Amino acid sequence: MDKNQGYVILKTVMLENGRGFALGENPAAPSPYVTWACYDDDKGQRQYEWGHYGDDRAALEQDLTGRVQDYQRLYNVKIVQTEAPDLYKYYSTQRPVDIGTFPKPPHNAPDEIVNYDQRVPVEGGTFRAWGHLTYTKPLTEKEAADYELRPSPHNPDLQKRIAEQTQIVGKWEDEEKRPEWQRITRWDADQGAYTALDTTPPEQLSYCVRLIEARRAARAKQPPIAEQLKEAGRLAQENRGKPGPKKDAPDKGDR
Repeated sequence: MDKNQGYVILKTVMLENGRGFALGENPAAPSPYVTWACYDDDKGQRQYEWGHYGDDRAALEQDLTGRVQDYQRLYNVKIVQTEAPDLYKYYSTQRPVDIGTFPKPPHNAPDEIVNYDQRVPVEGGTFRAWGHLTYTKPLTEKEAADYELRPSPHNPDLQKRIAEQTQIVGKWEDEEKRPEWQRITRWDADQGAYTALDTTPPEQLSYCVRLIEARRAARAKQPPIAEQLKEAGRLAQENRGKPGPKKDAPDKGDR
């Protein structure tokens, strides 16, 4: 999950107008719990403001609920998504969530099903969805694809895969000496690792990794250069053929 001012965000409730409220925890802080109002800026980055601090988690959880309800009464808006650790969110991008439109794996029924009033931008406006579901365990790629569900980029399993793929693509971009305007990753000196650009979707990273693996596999099938040269020489010799017999030159005296 996200962090802000040293606090780990435990839960976020987002509303249909793009505003929301979050609960954070920092055990080392004088007030270890906080609730913030929040929103996503034009770059899709989560911003936090107007914090309420305290040392009683139950009281701050109630404060979060109260702030959401007060805001809903004031602006007449609905909750569109609830974000929490260890929950895996999948968006229904093609249709509202209804009977027969989502998987029900054994021991992994949806914890939450939310339909929006219309198809709305989600995840900082990167794509649109009719609603979402959350699961305690991740769905397989096939389960999600069969129902045309799109995983949230914040899902723990996807975050791990994105981090691994970013290192592969970043190293490859360095080896290929790709110019900055063609790169989809950058080197973060503070983290000591490659990070994906804000404009790089997970699907593009996956595509690049498959492309890199295919190219490496093709190269691995080719014999070393020395062997290629030796084989080329052998073939050239065969194609040249054996030299024919020398013809007797005419005697100049007979001309």
